[in-house]
Amino acid sequence: MCKIEQTHRNQGSLTFDLLIEQPQFKPTIVSWYYDTWGKRDPNVSVRAYREKLDTLLAKGDILNSVVAISEGKLVATAHIRRHEIPQYQDYEYWLGGVFVNSAARSQGTATKLVRHIIERARATGIARLYLQTEDLSGGLYARLGWKPLHQITNKGTEVIIMVKELDDDT
Repeated sequence: MCKIEQTHRNQGSLTFDLLIEQPQFKPTIVSWYYDTWGKRDPNVSVRAYREKLDTLLAKGDILNSVVAISEGKLVATAHIRRHEIPQYQDYEYWLGGVFVNSAARSQGTATKLVRHIIERARATGIARLYLQTEDLSGGLYARLGWKPLHQITNKGTEVIIMVKELDDDT
């Protein structure tokens, strides 16, 4: 399994760190994830989301969870996860959980965060990353050089699966 260095990285007014180094942000991240994705399933609770995140982190299925901090406040998060969609076992490493707080949107935060995750993945020797997005045009990810592979229904939602070859500099 790849180990990702636990370093702080400043990108303008954003500082990136690992969730493991900033555990006070975990409740906020769980709340963001639940409000954005978890509420779709009436059988899922905030507690279940917290337990799922804890389990994924403990098992090493989330290699890291990055937090973006501005002026001491959590503004965004994302992670690299192993085998996000069970039917695609050949797709090992996934960019996931990309979330930017509404107050930090339209400021380039997501772009900086995704580029930071790509840098971390490259530094560990990961050759490619996959993701799923509900934006069927690819949106931000297409602009950053991700290529569409498949359109599927995942947990009742239409998504596209995209790939980023990490030897590509875009």
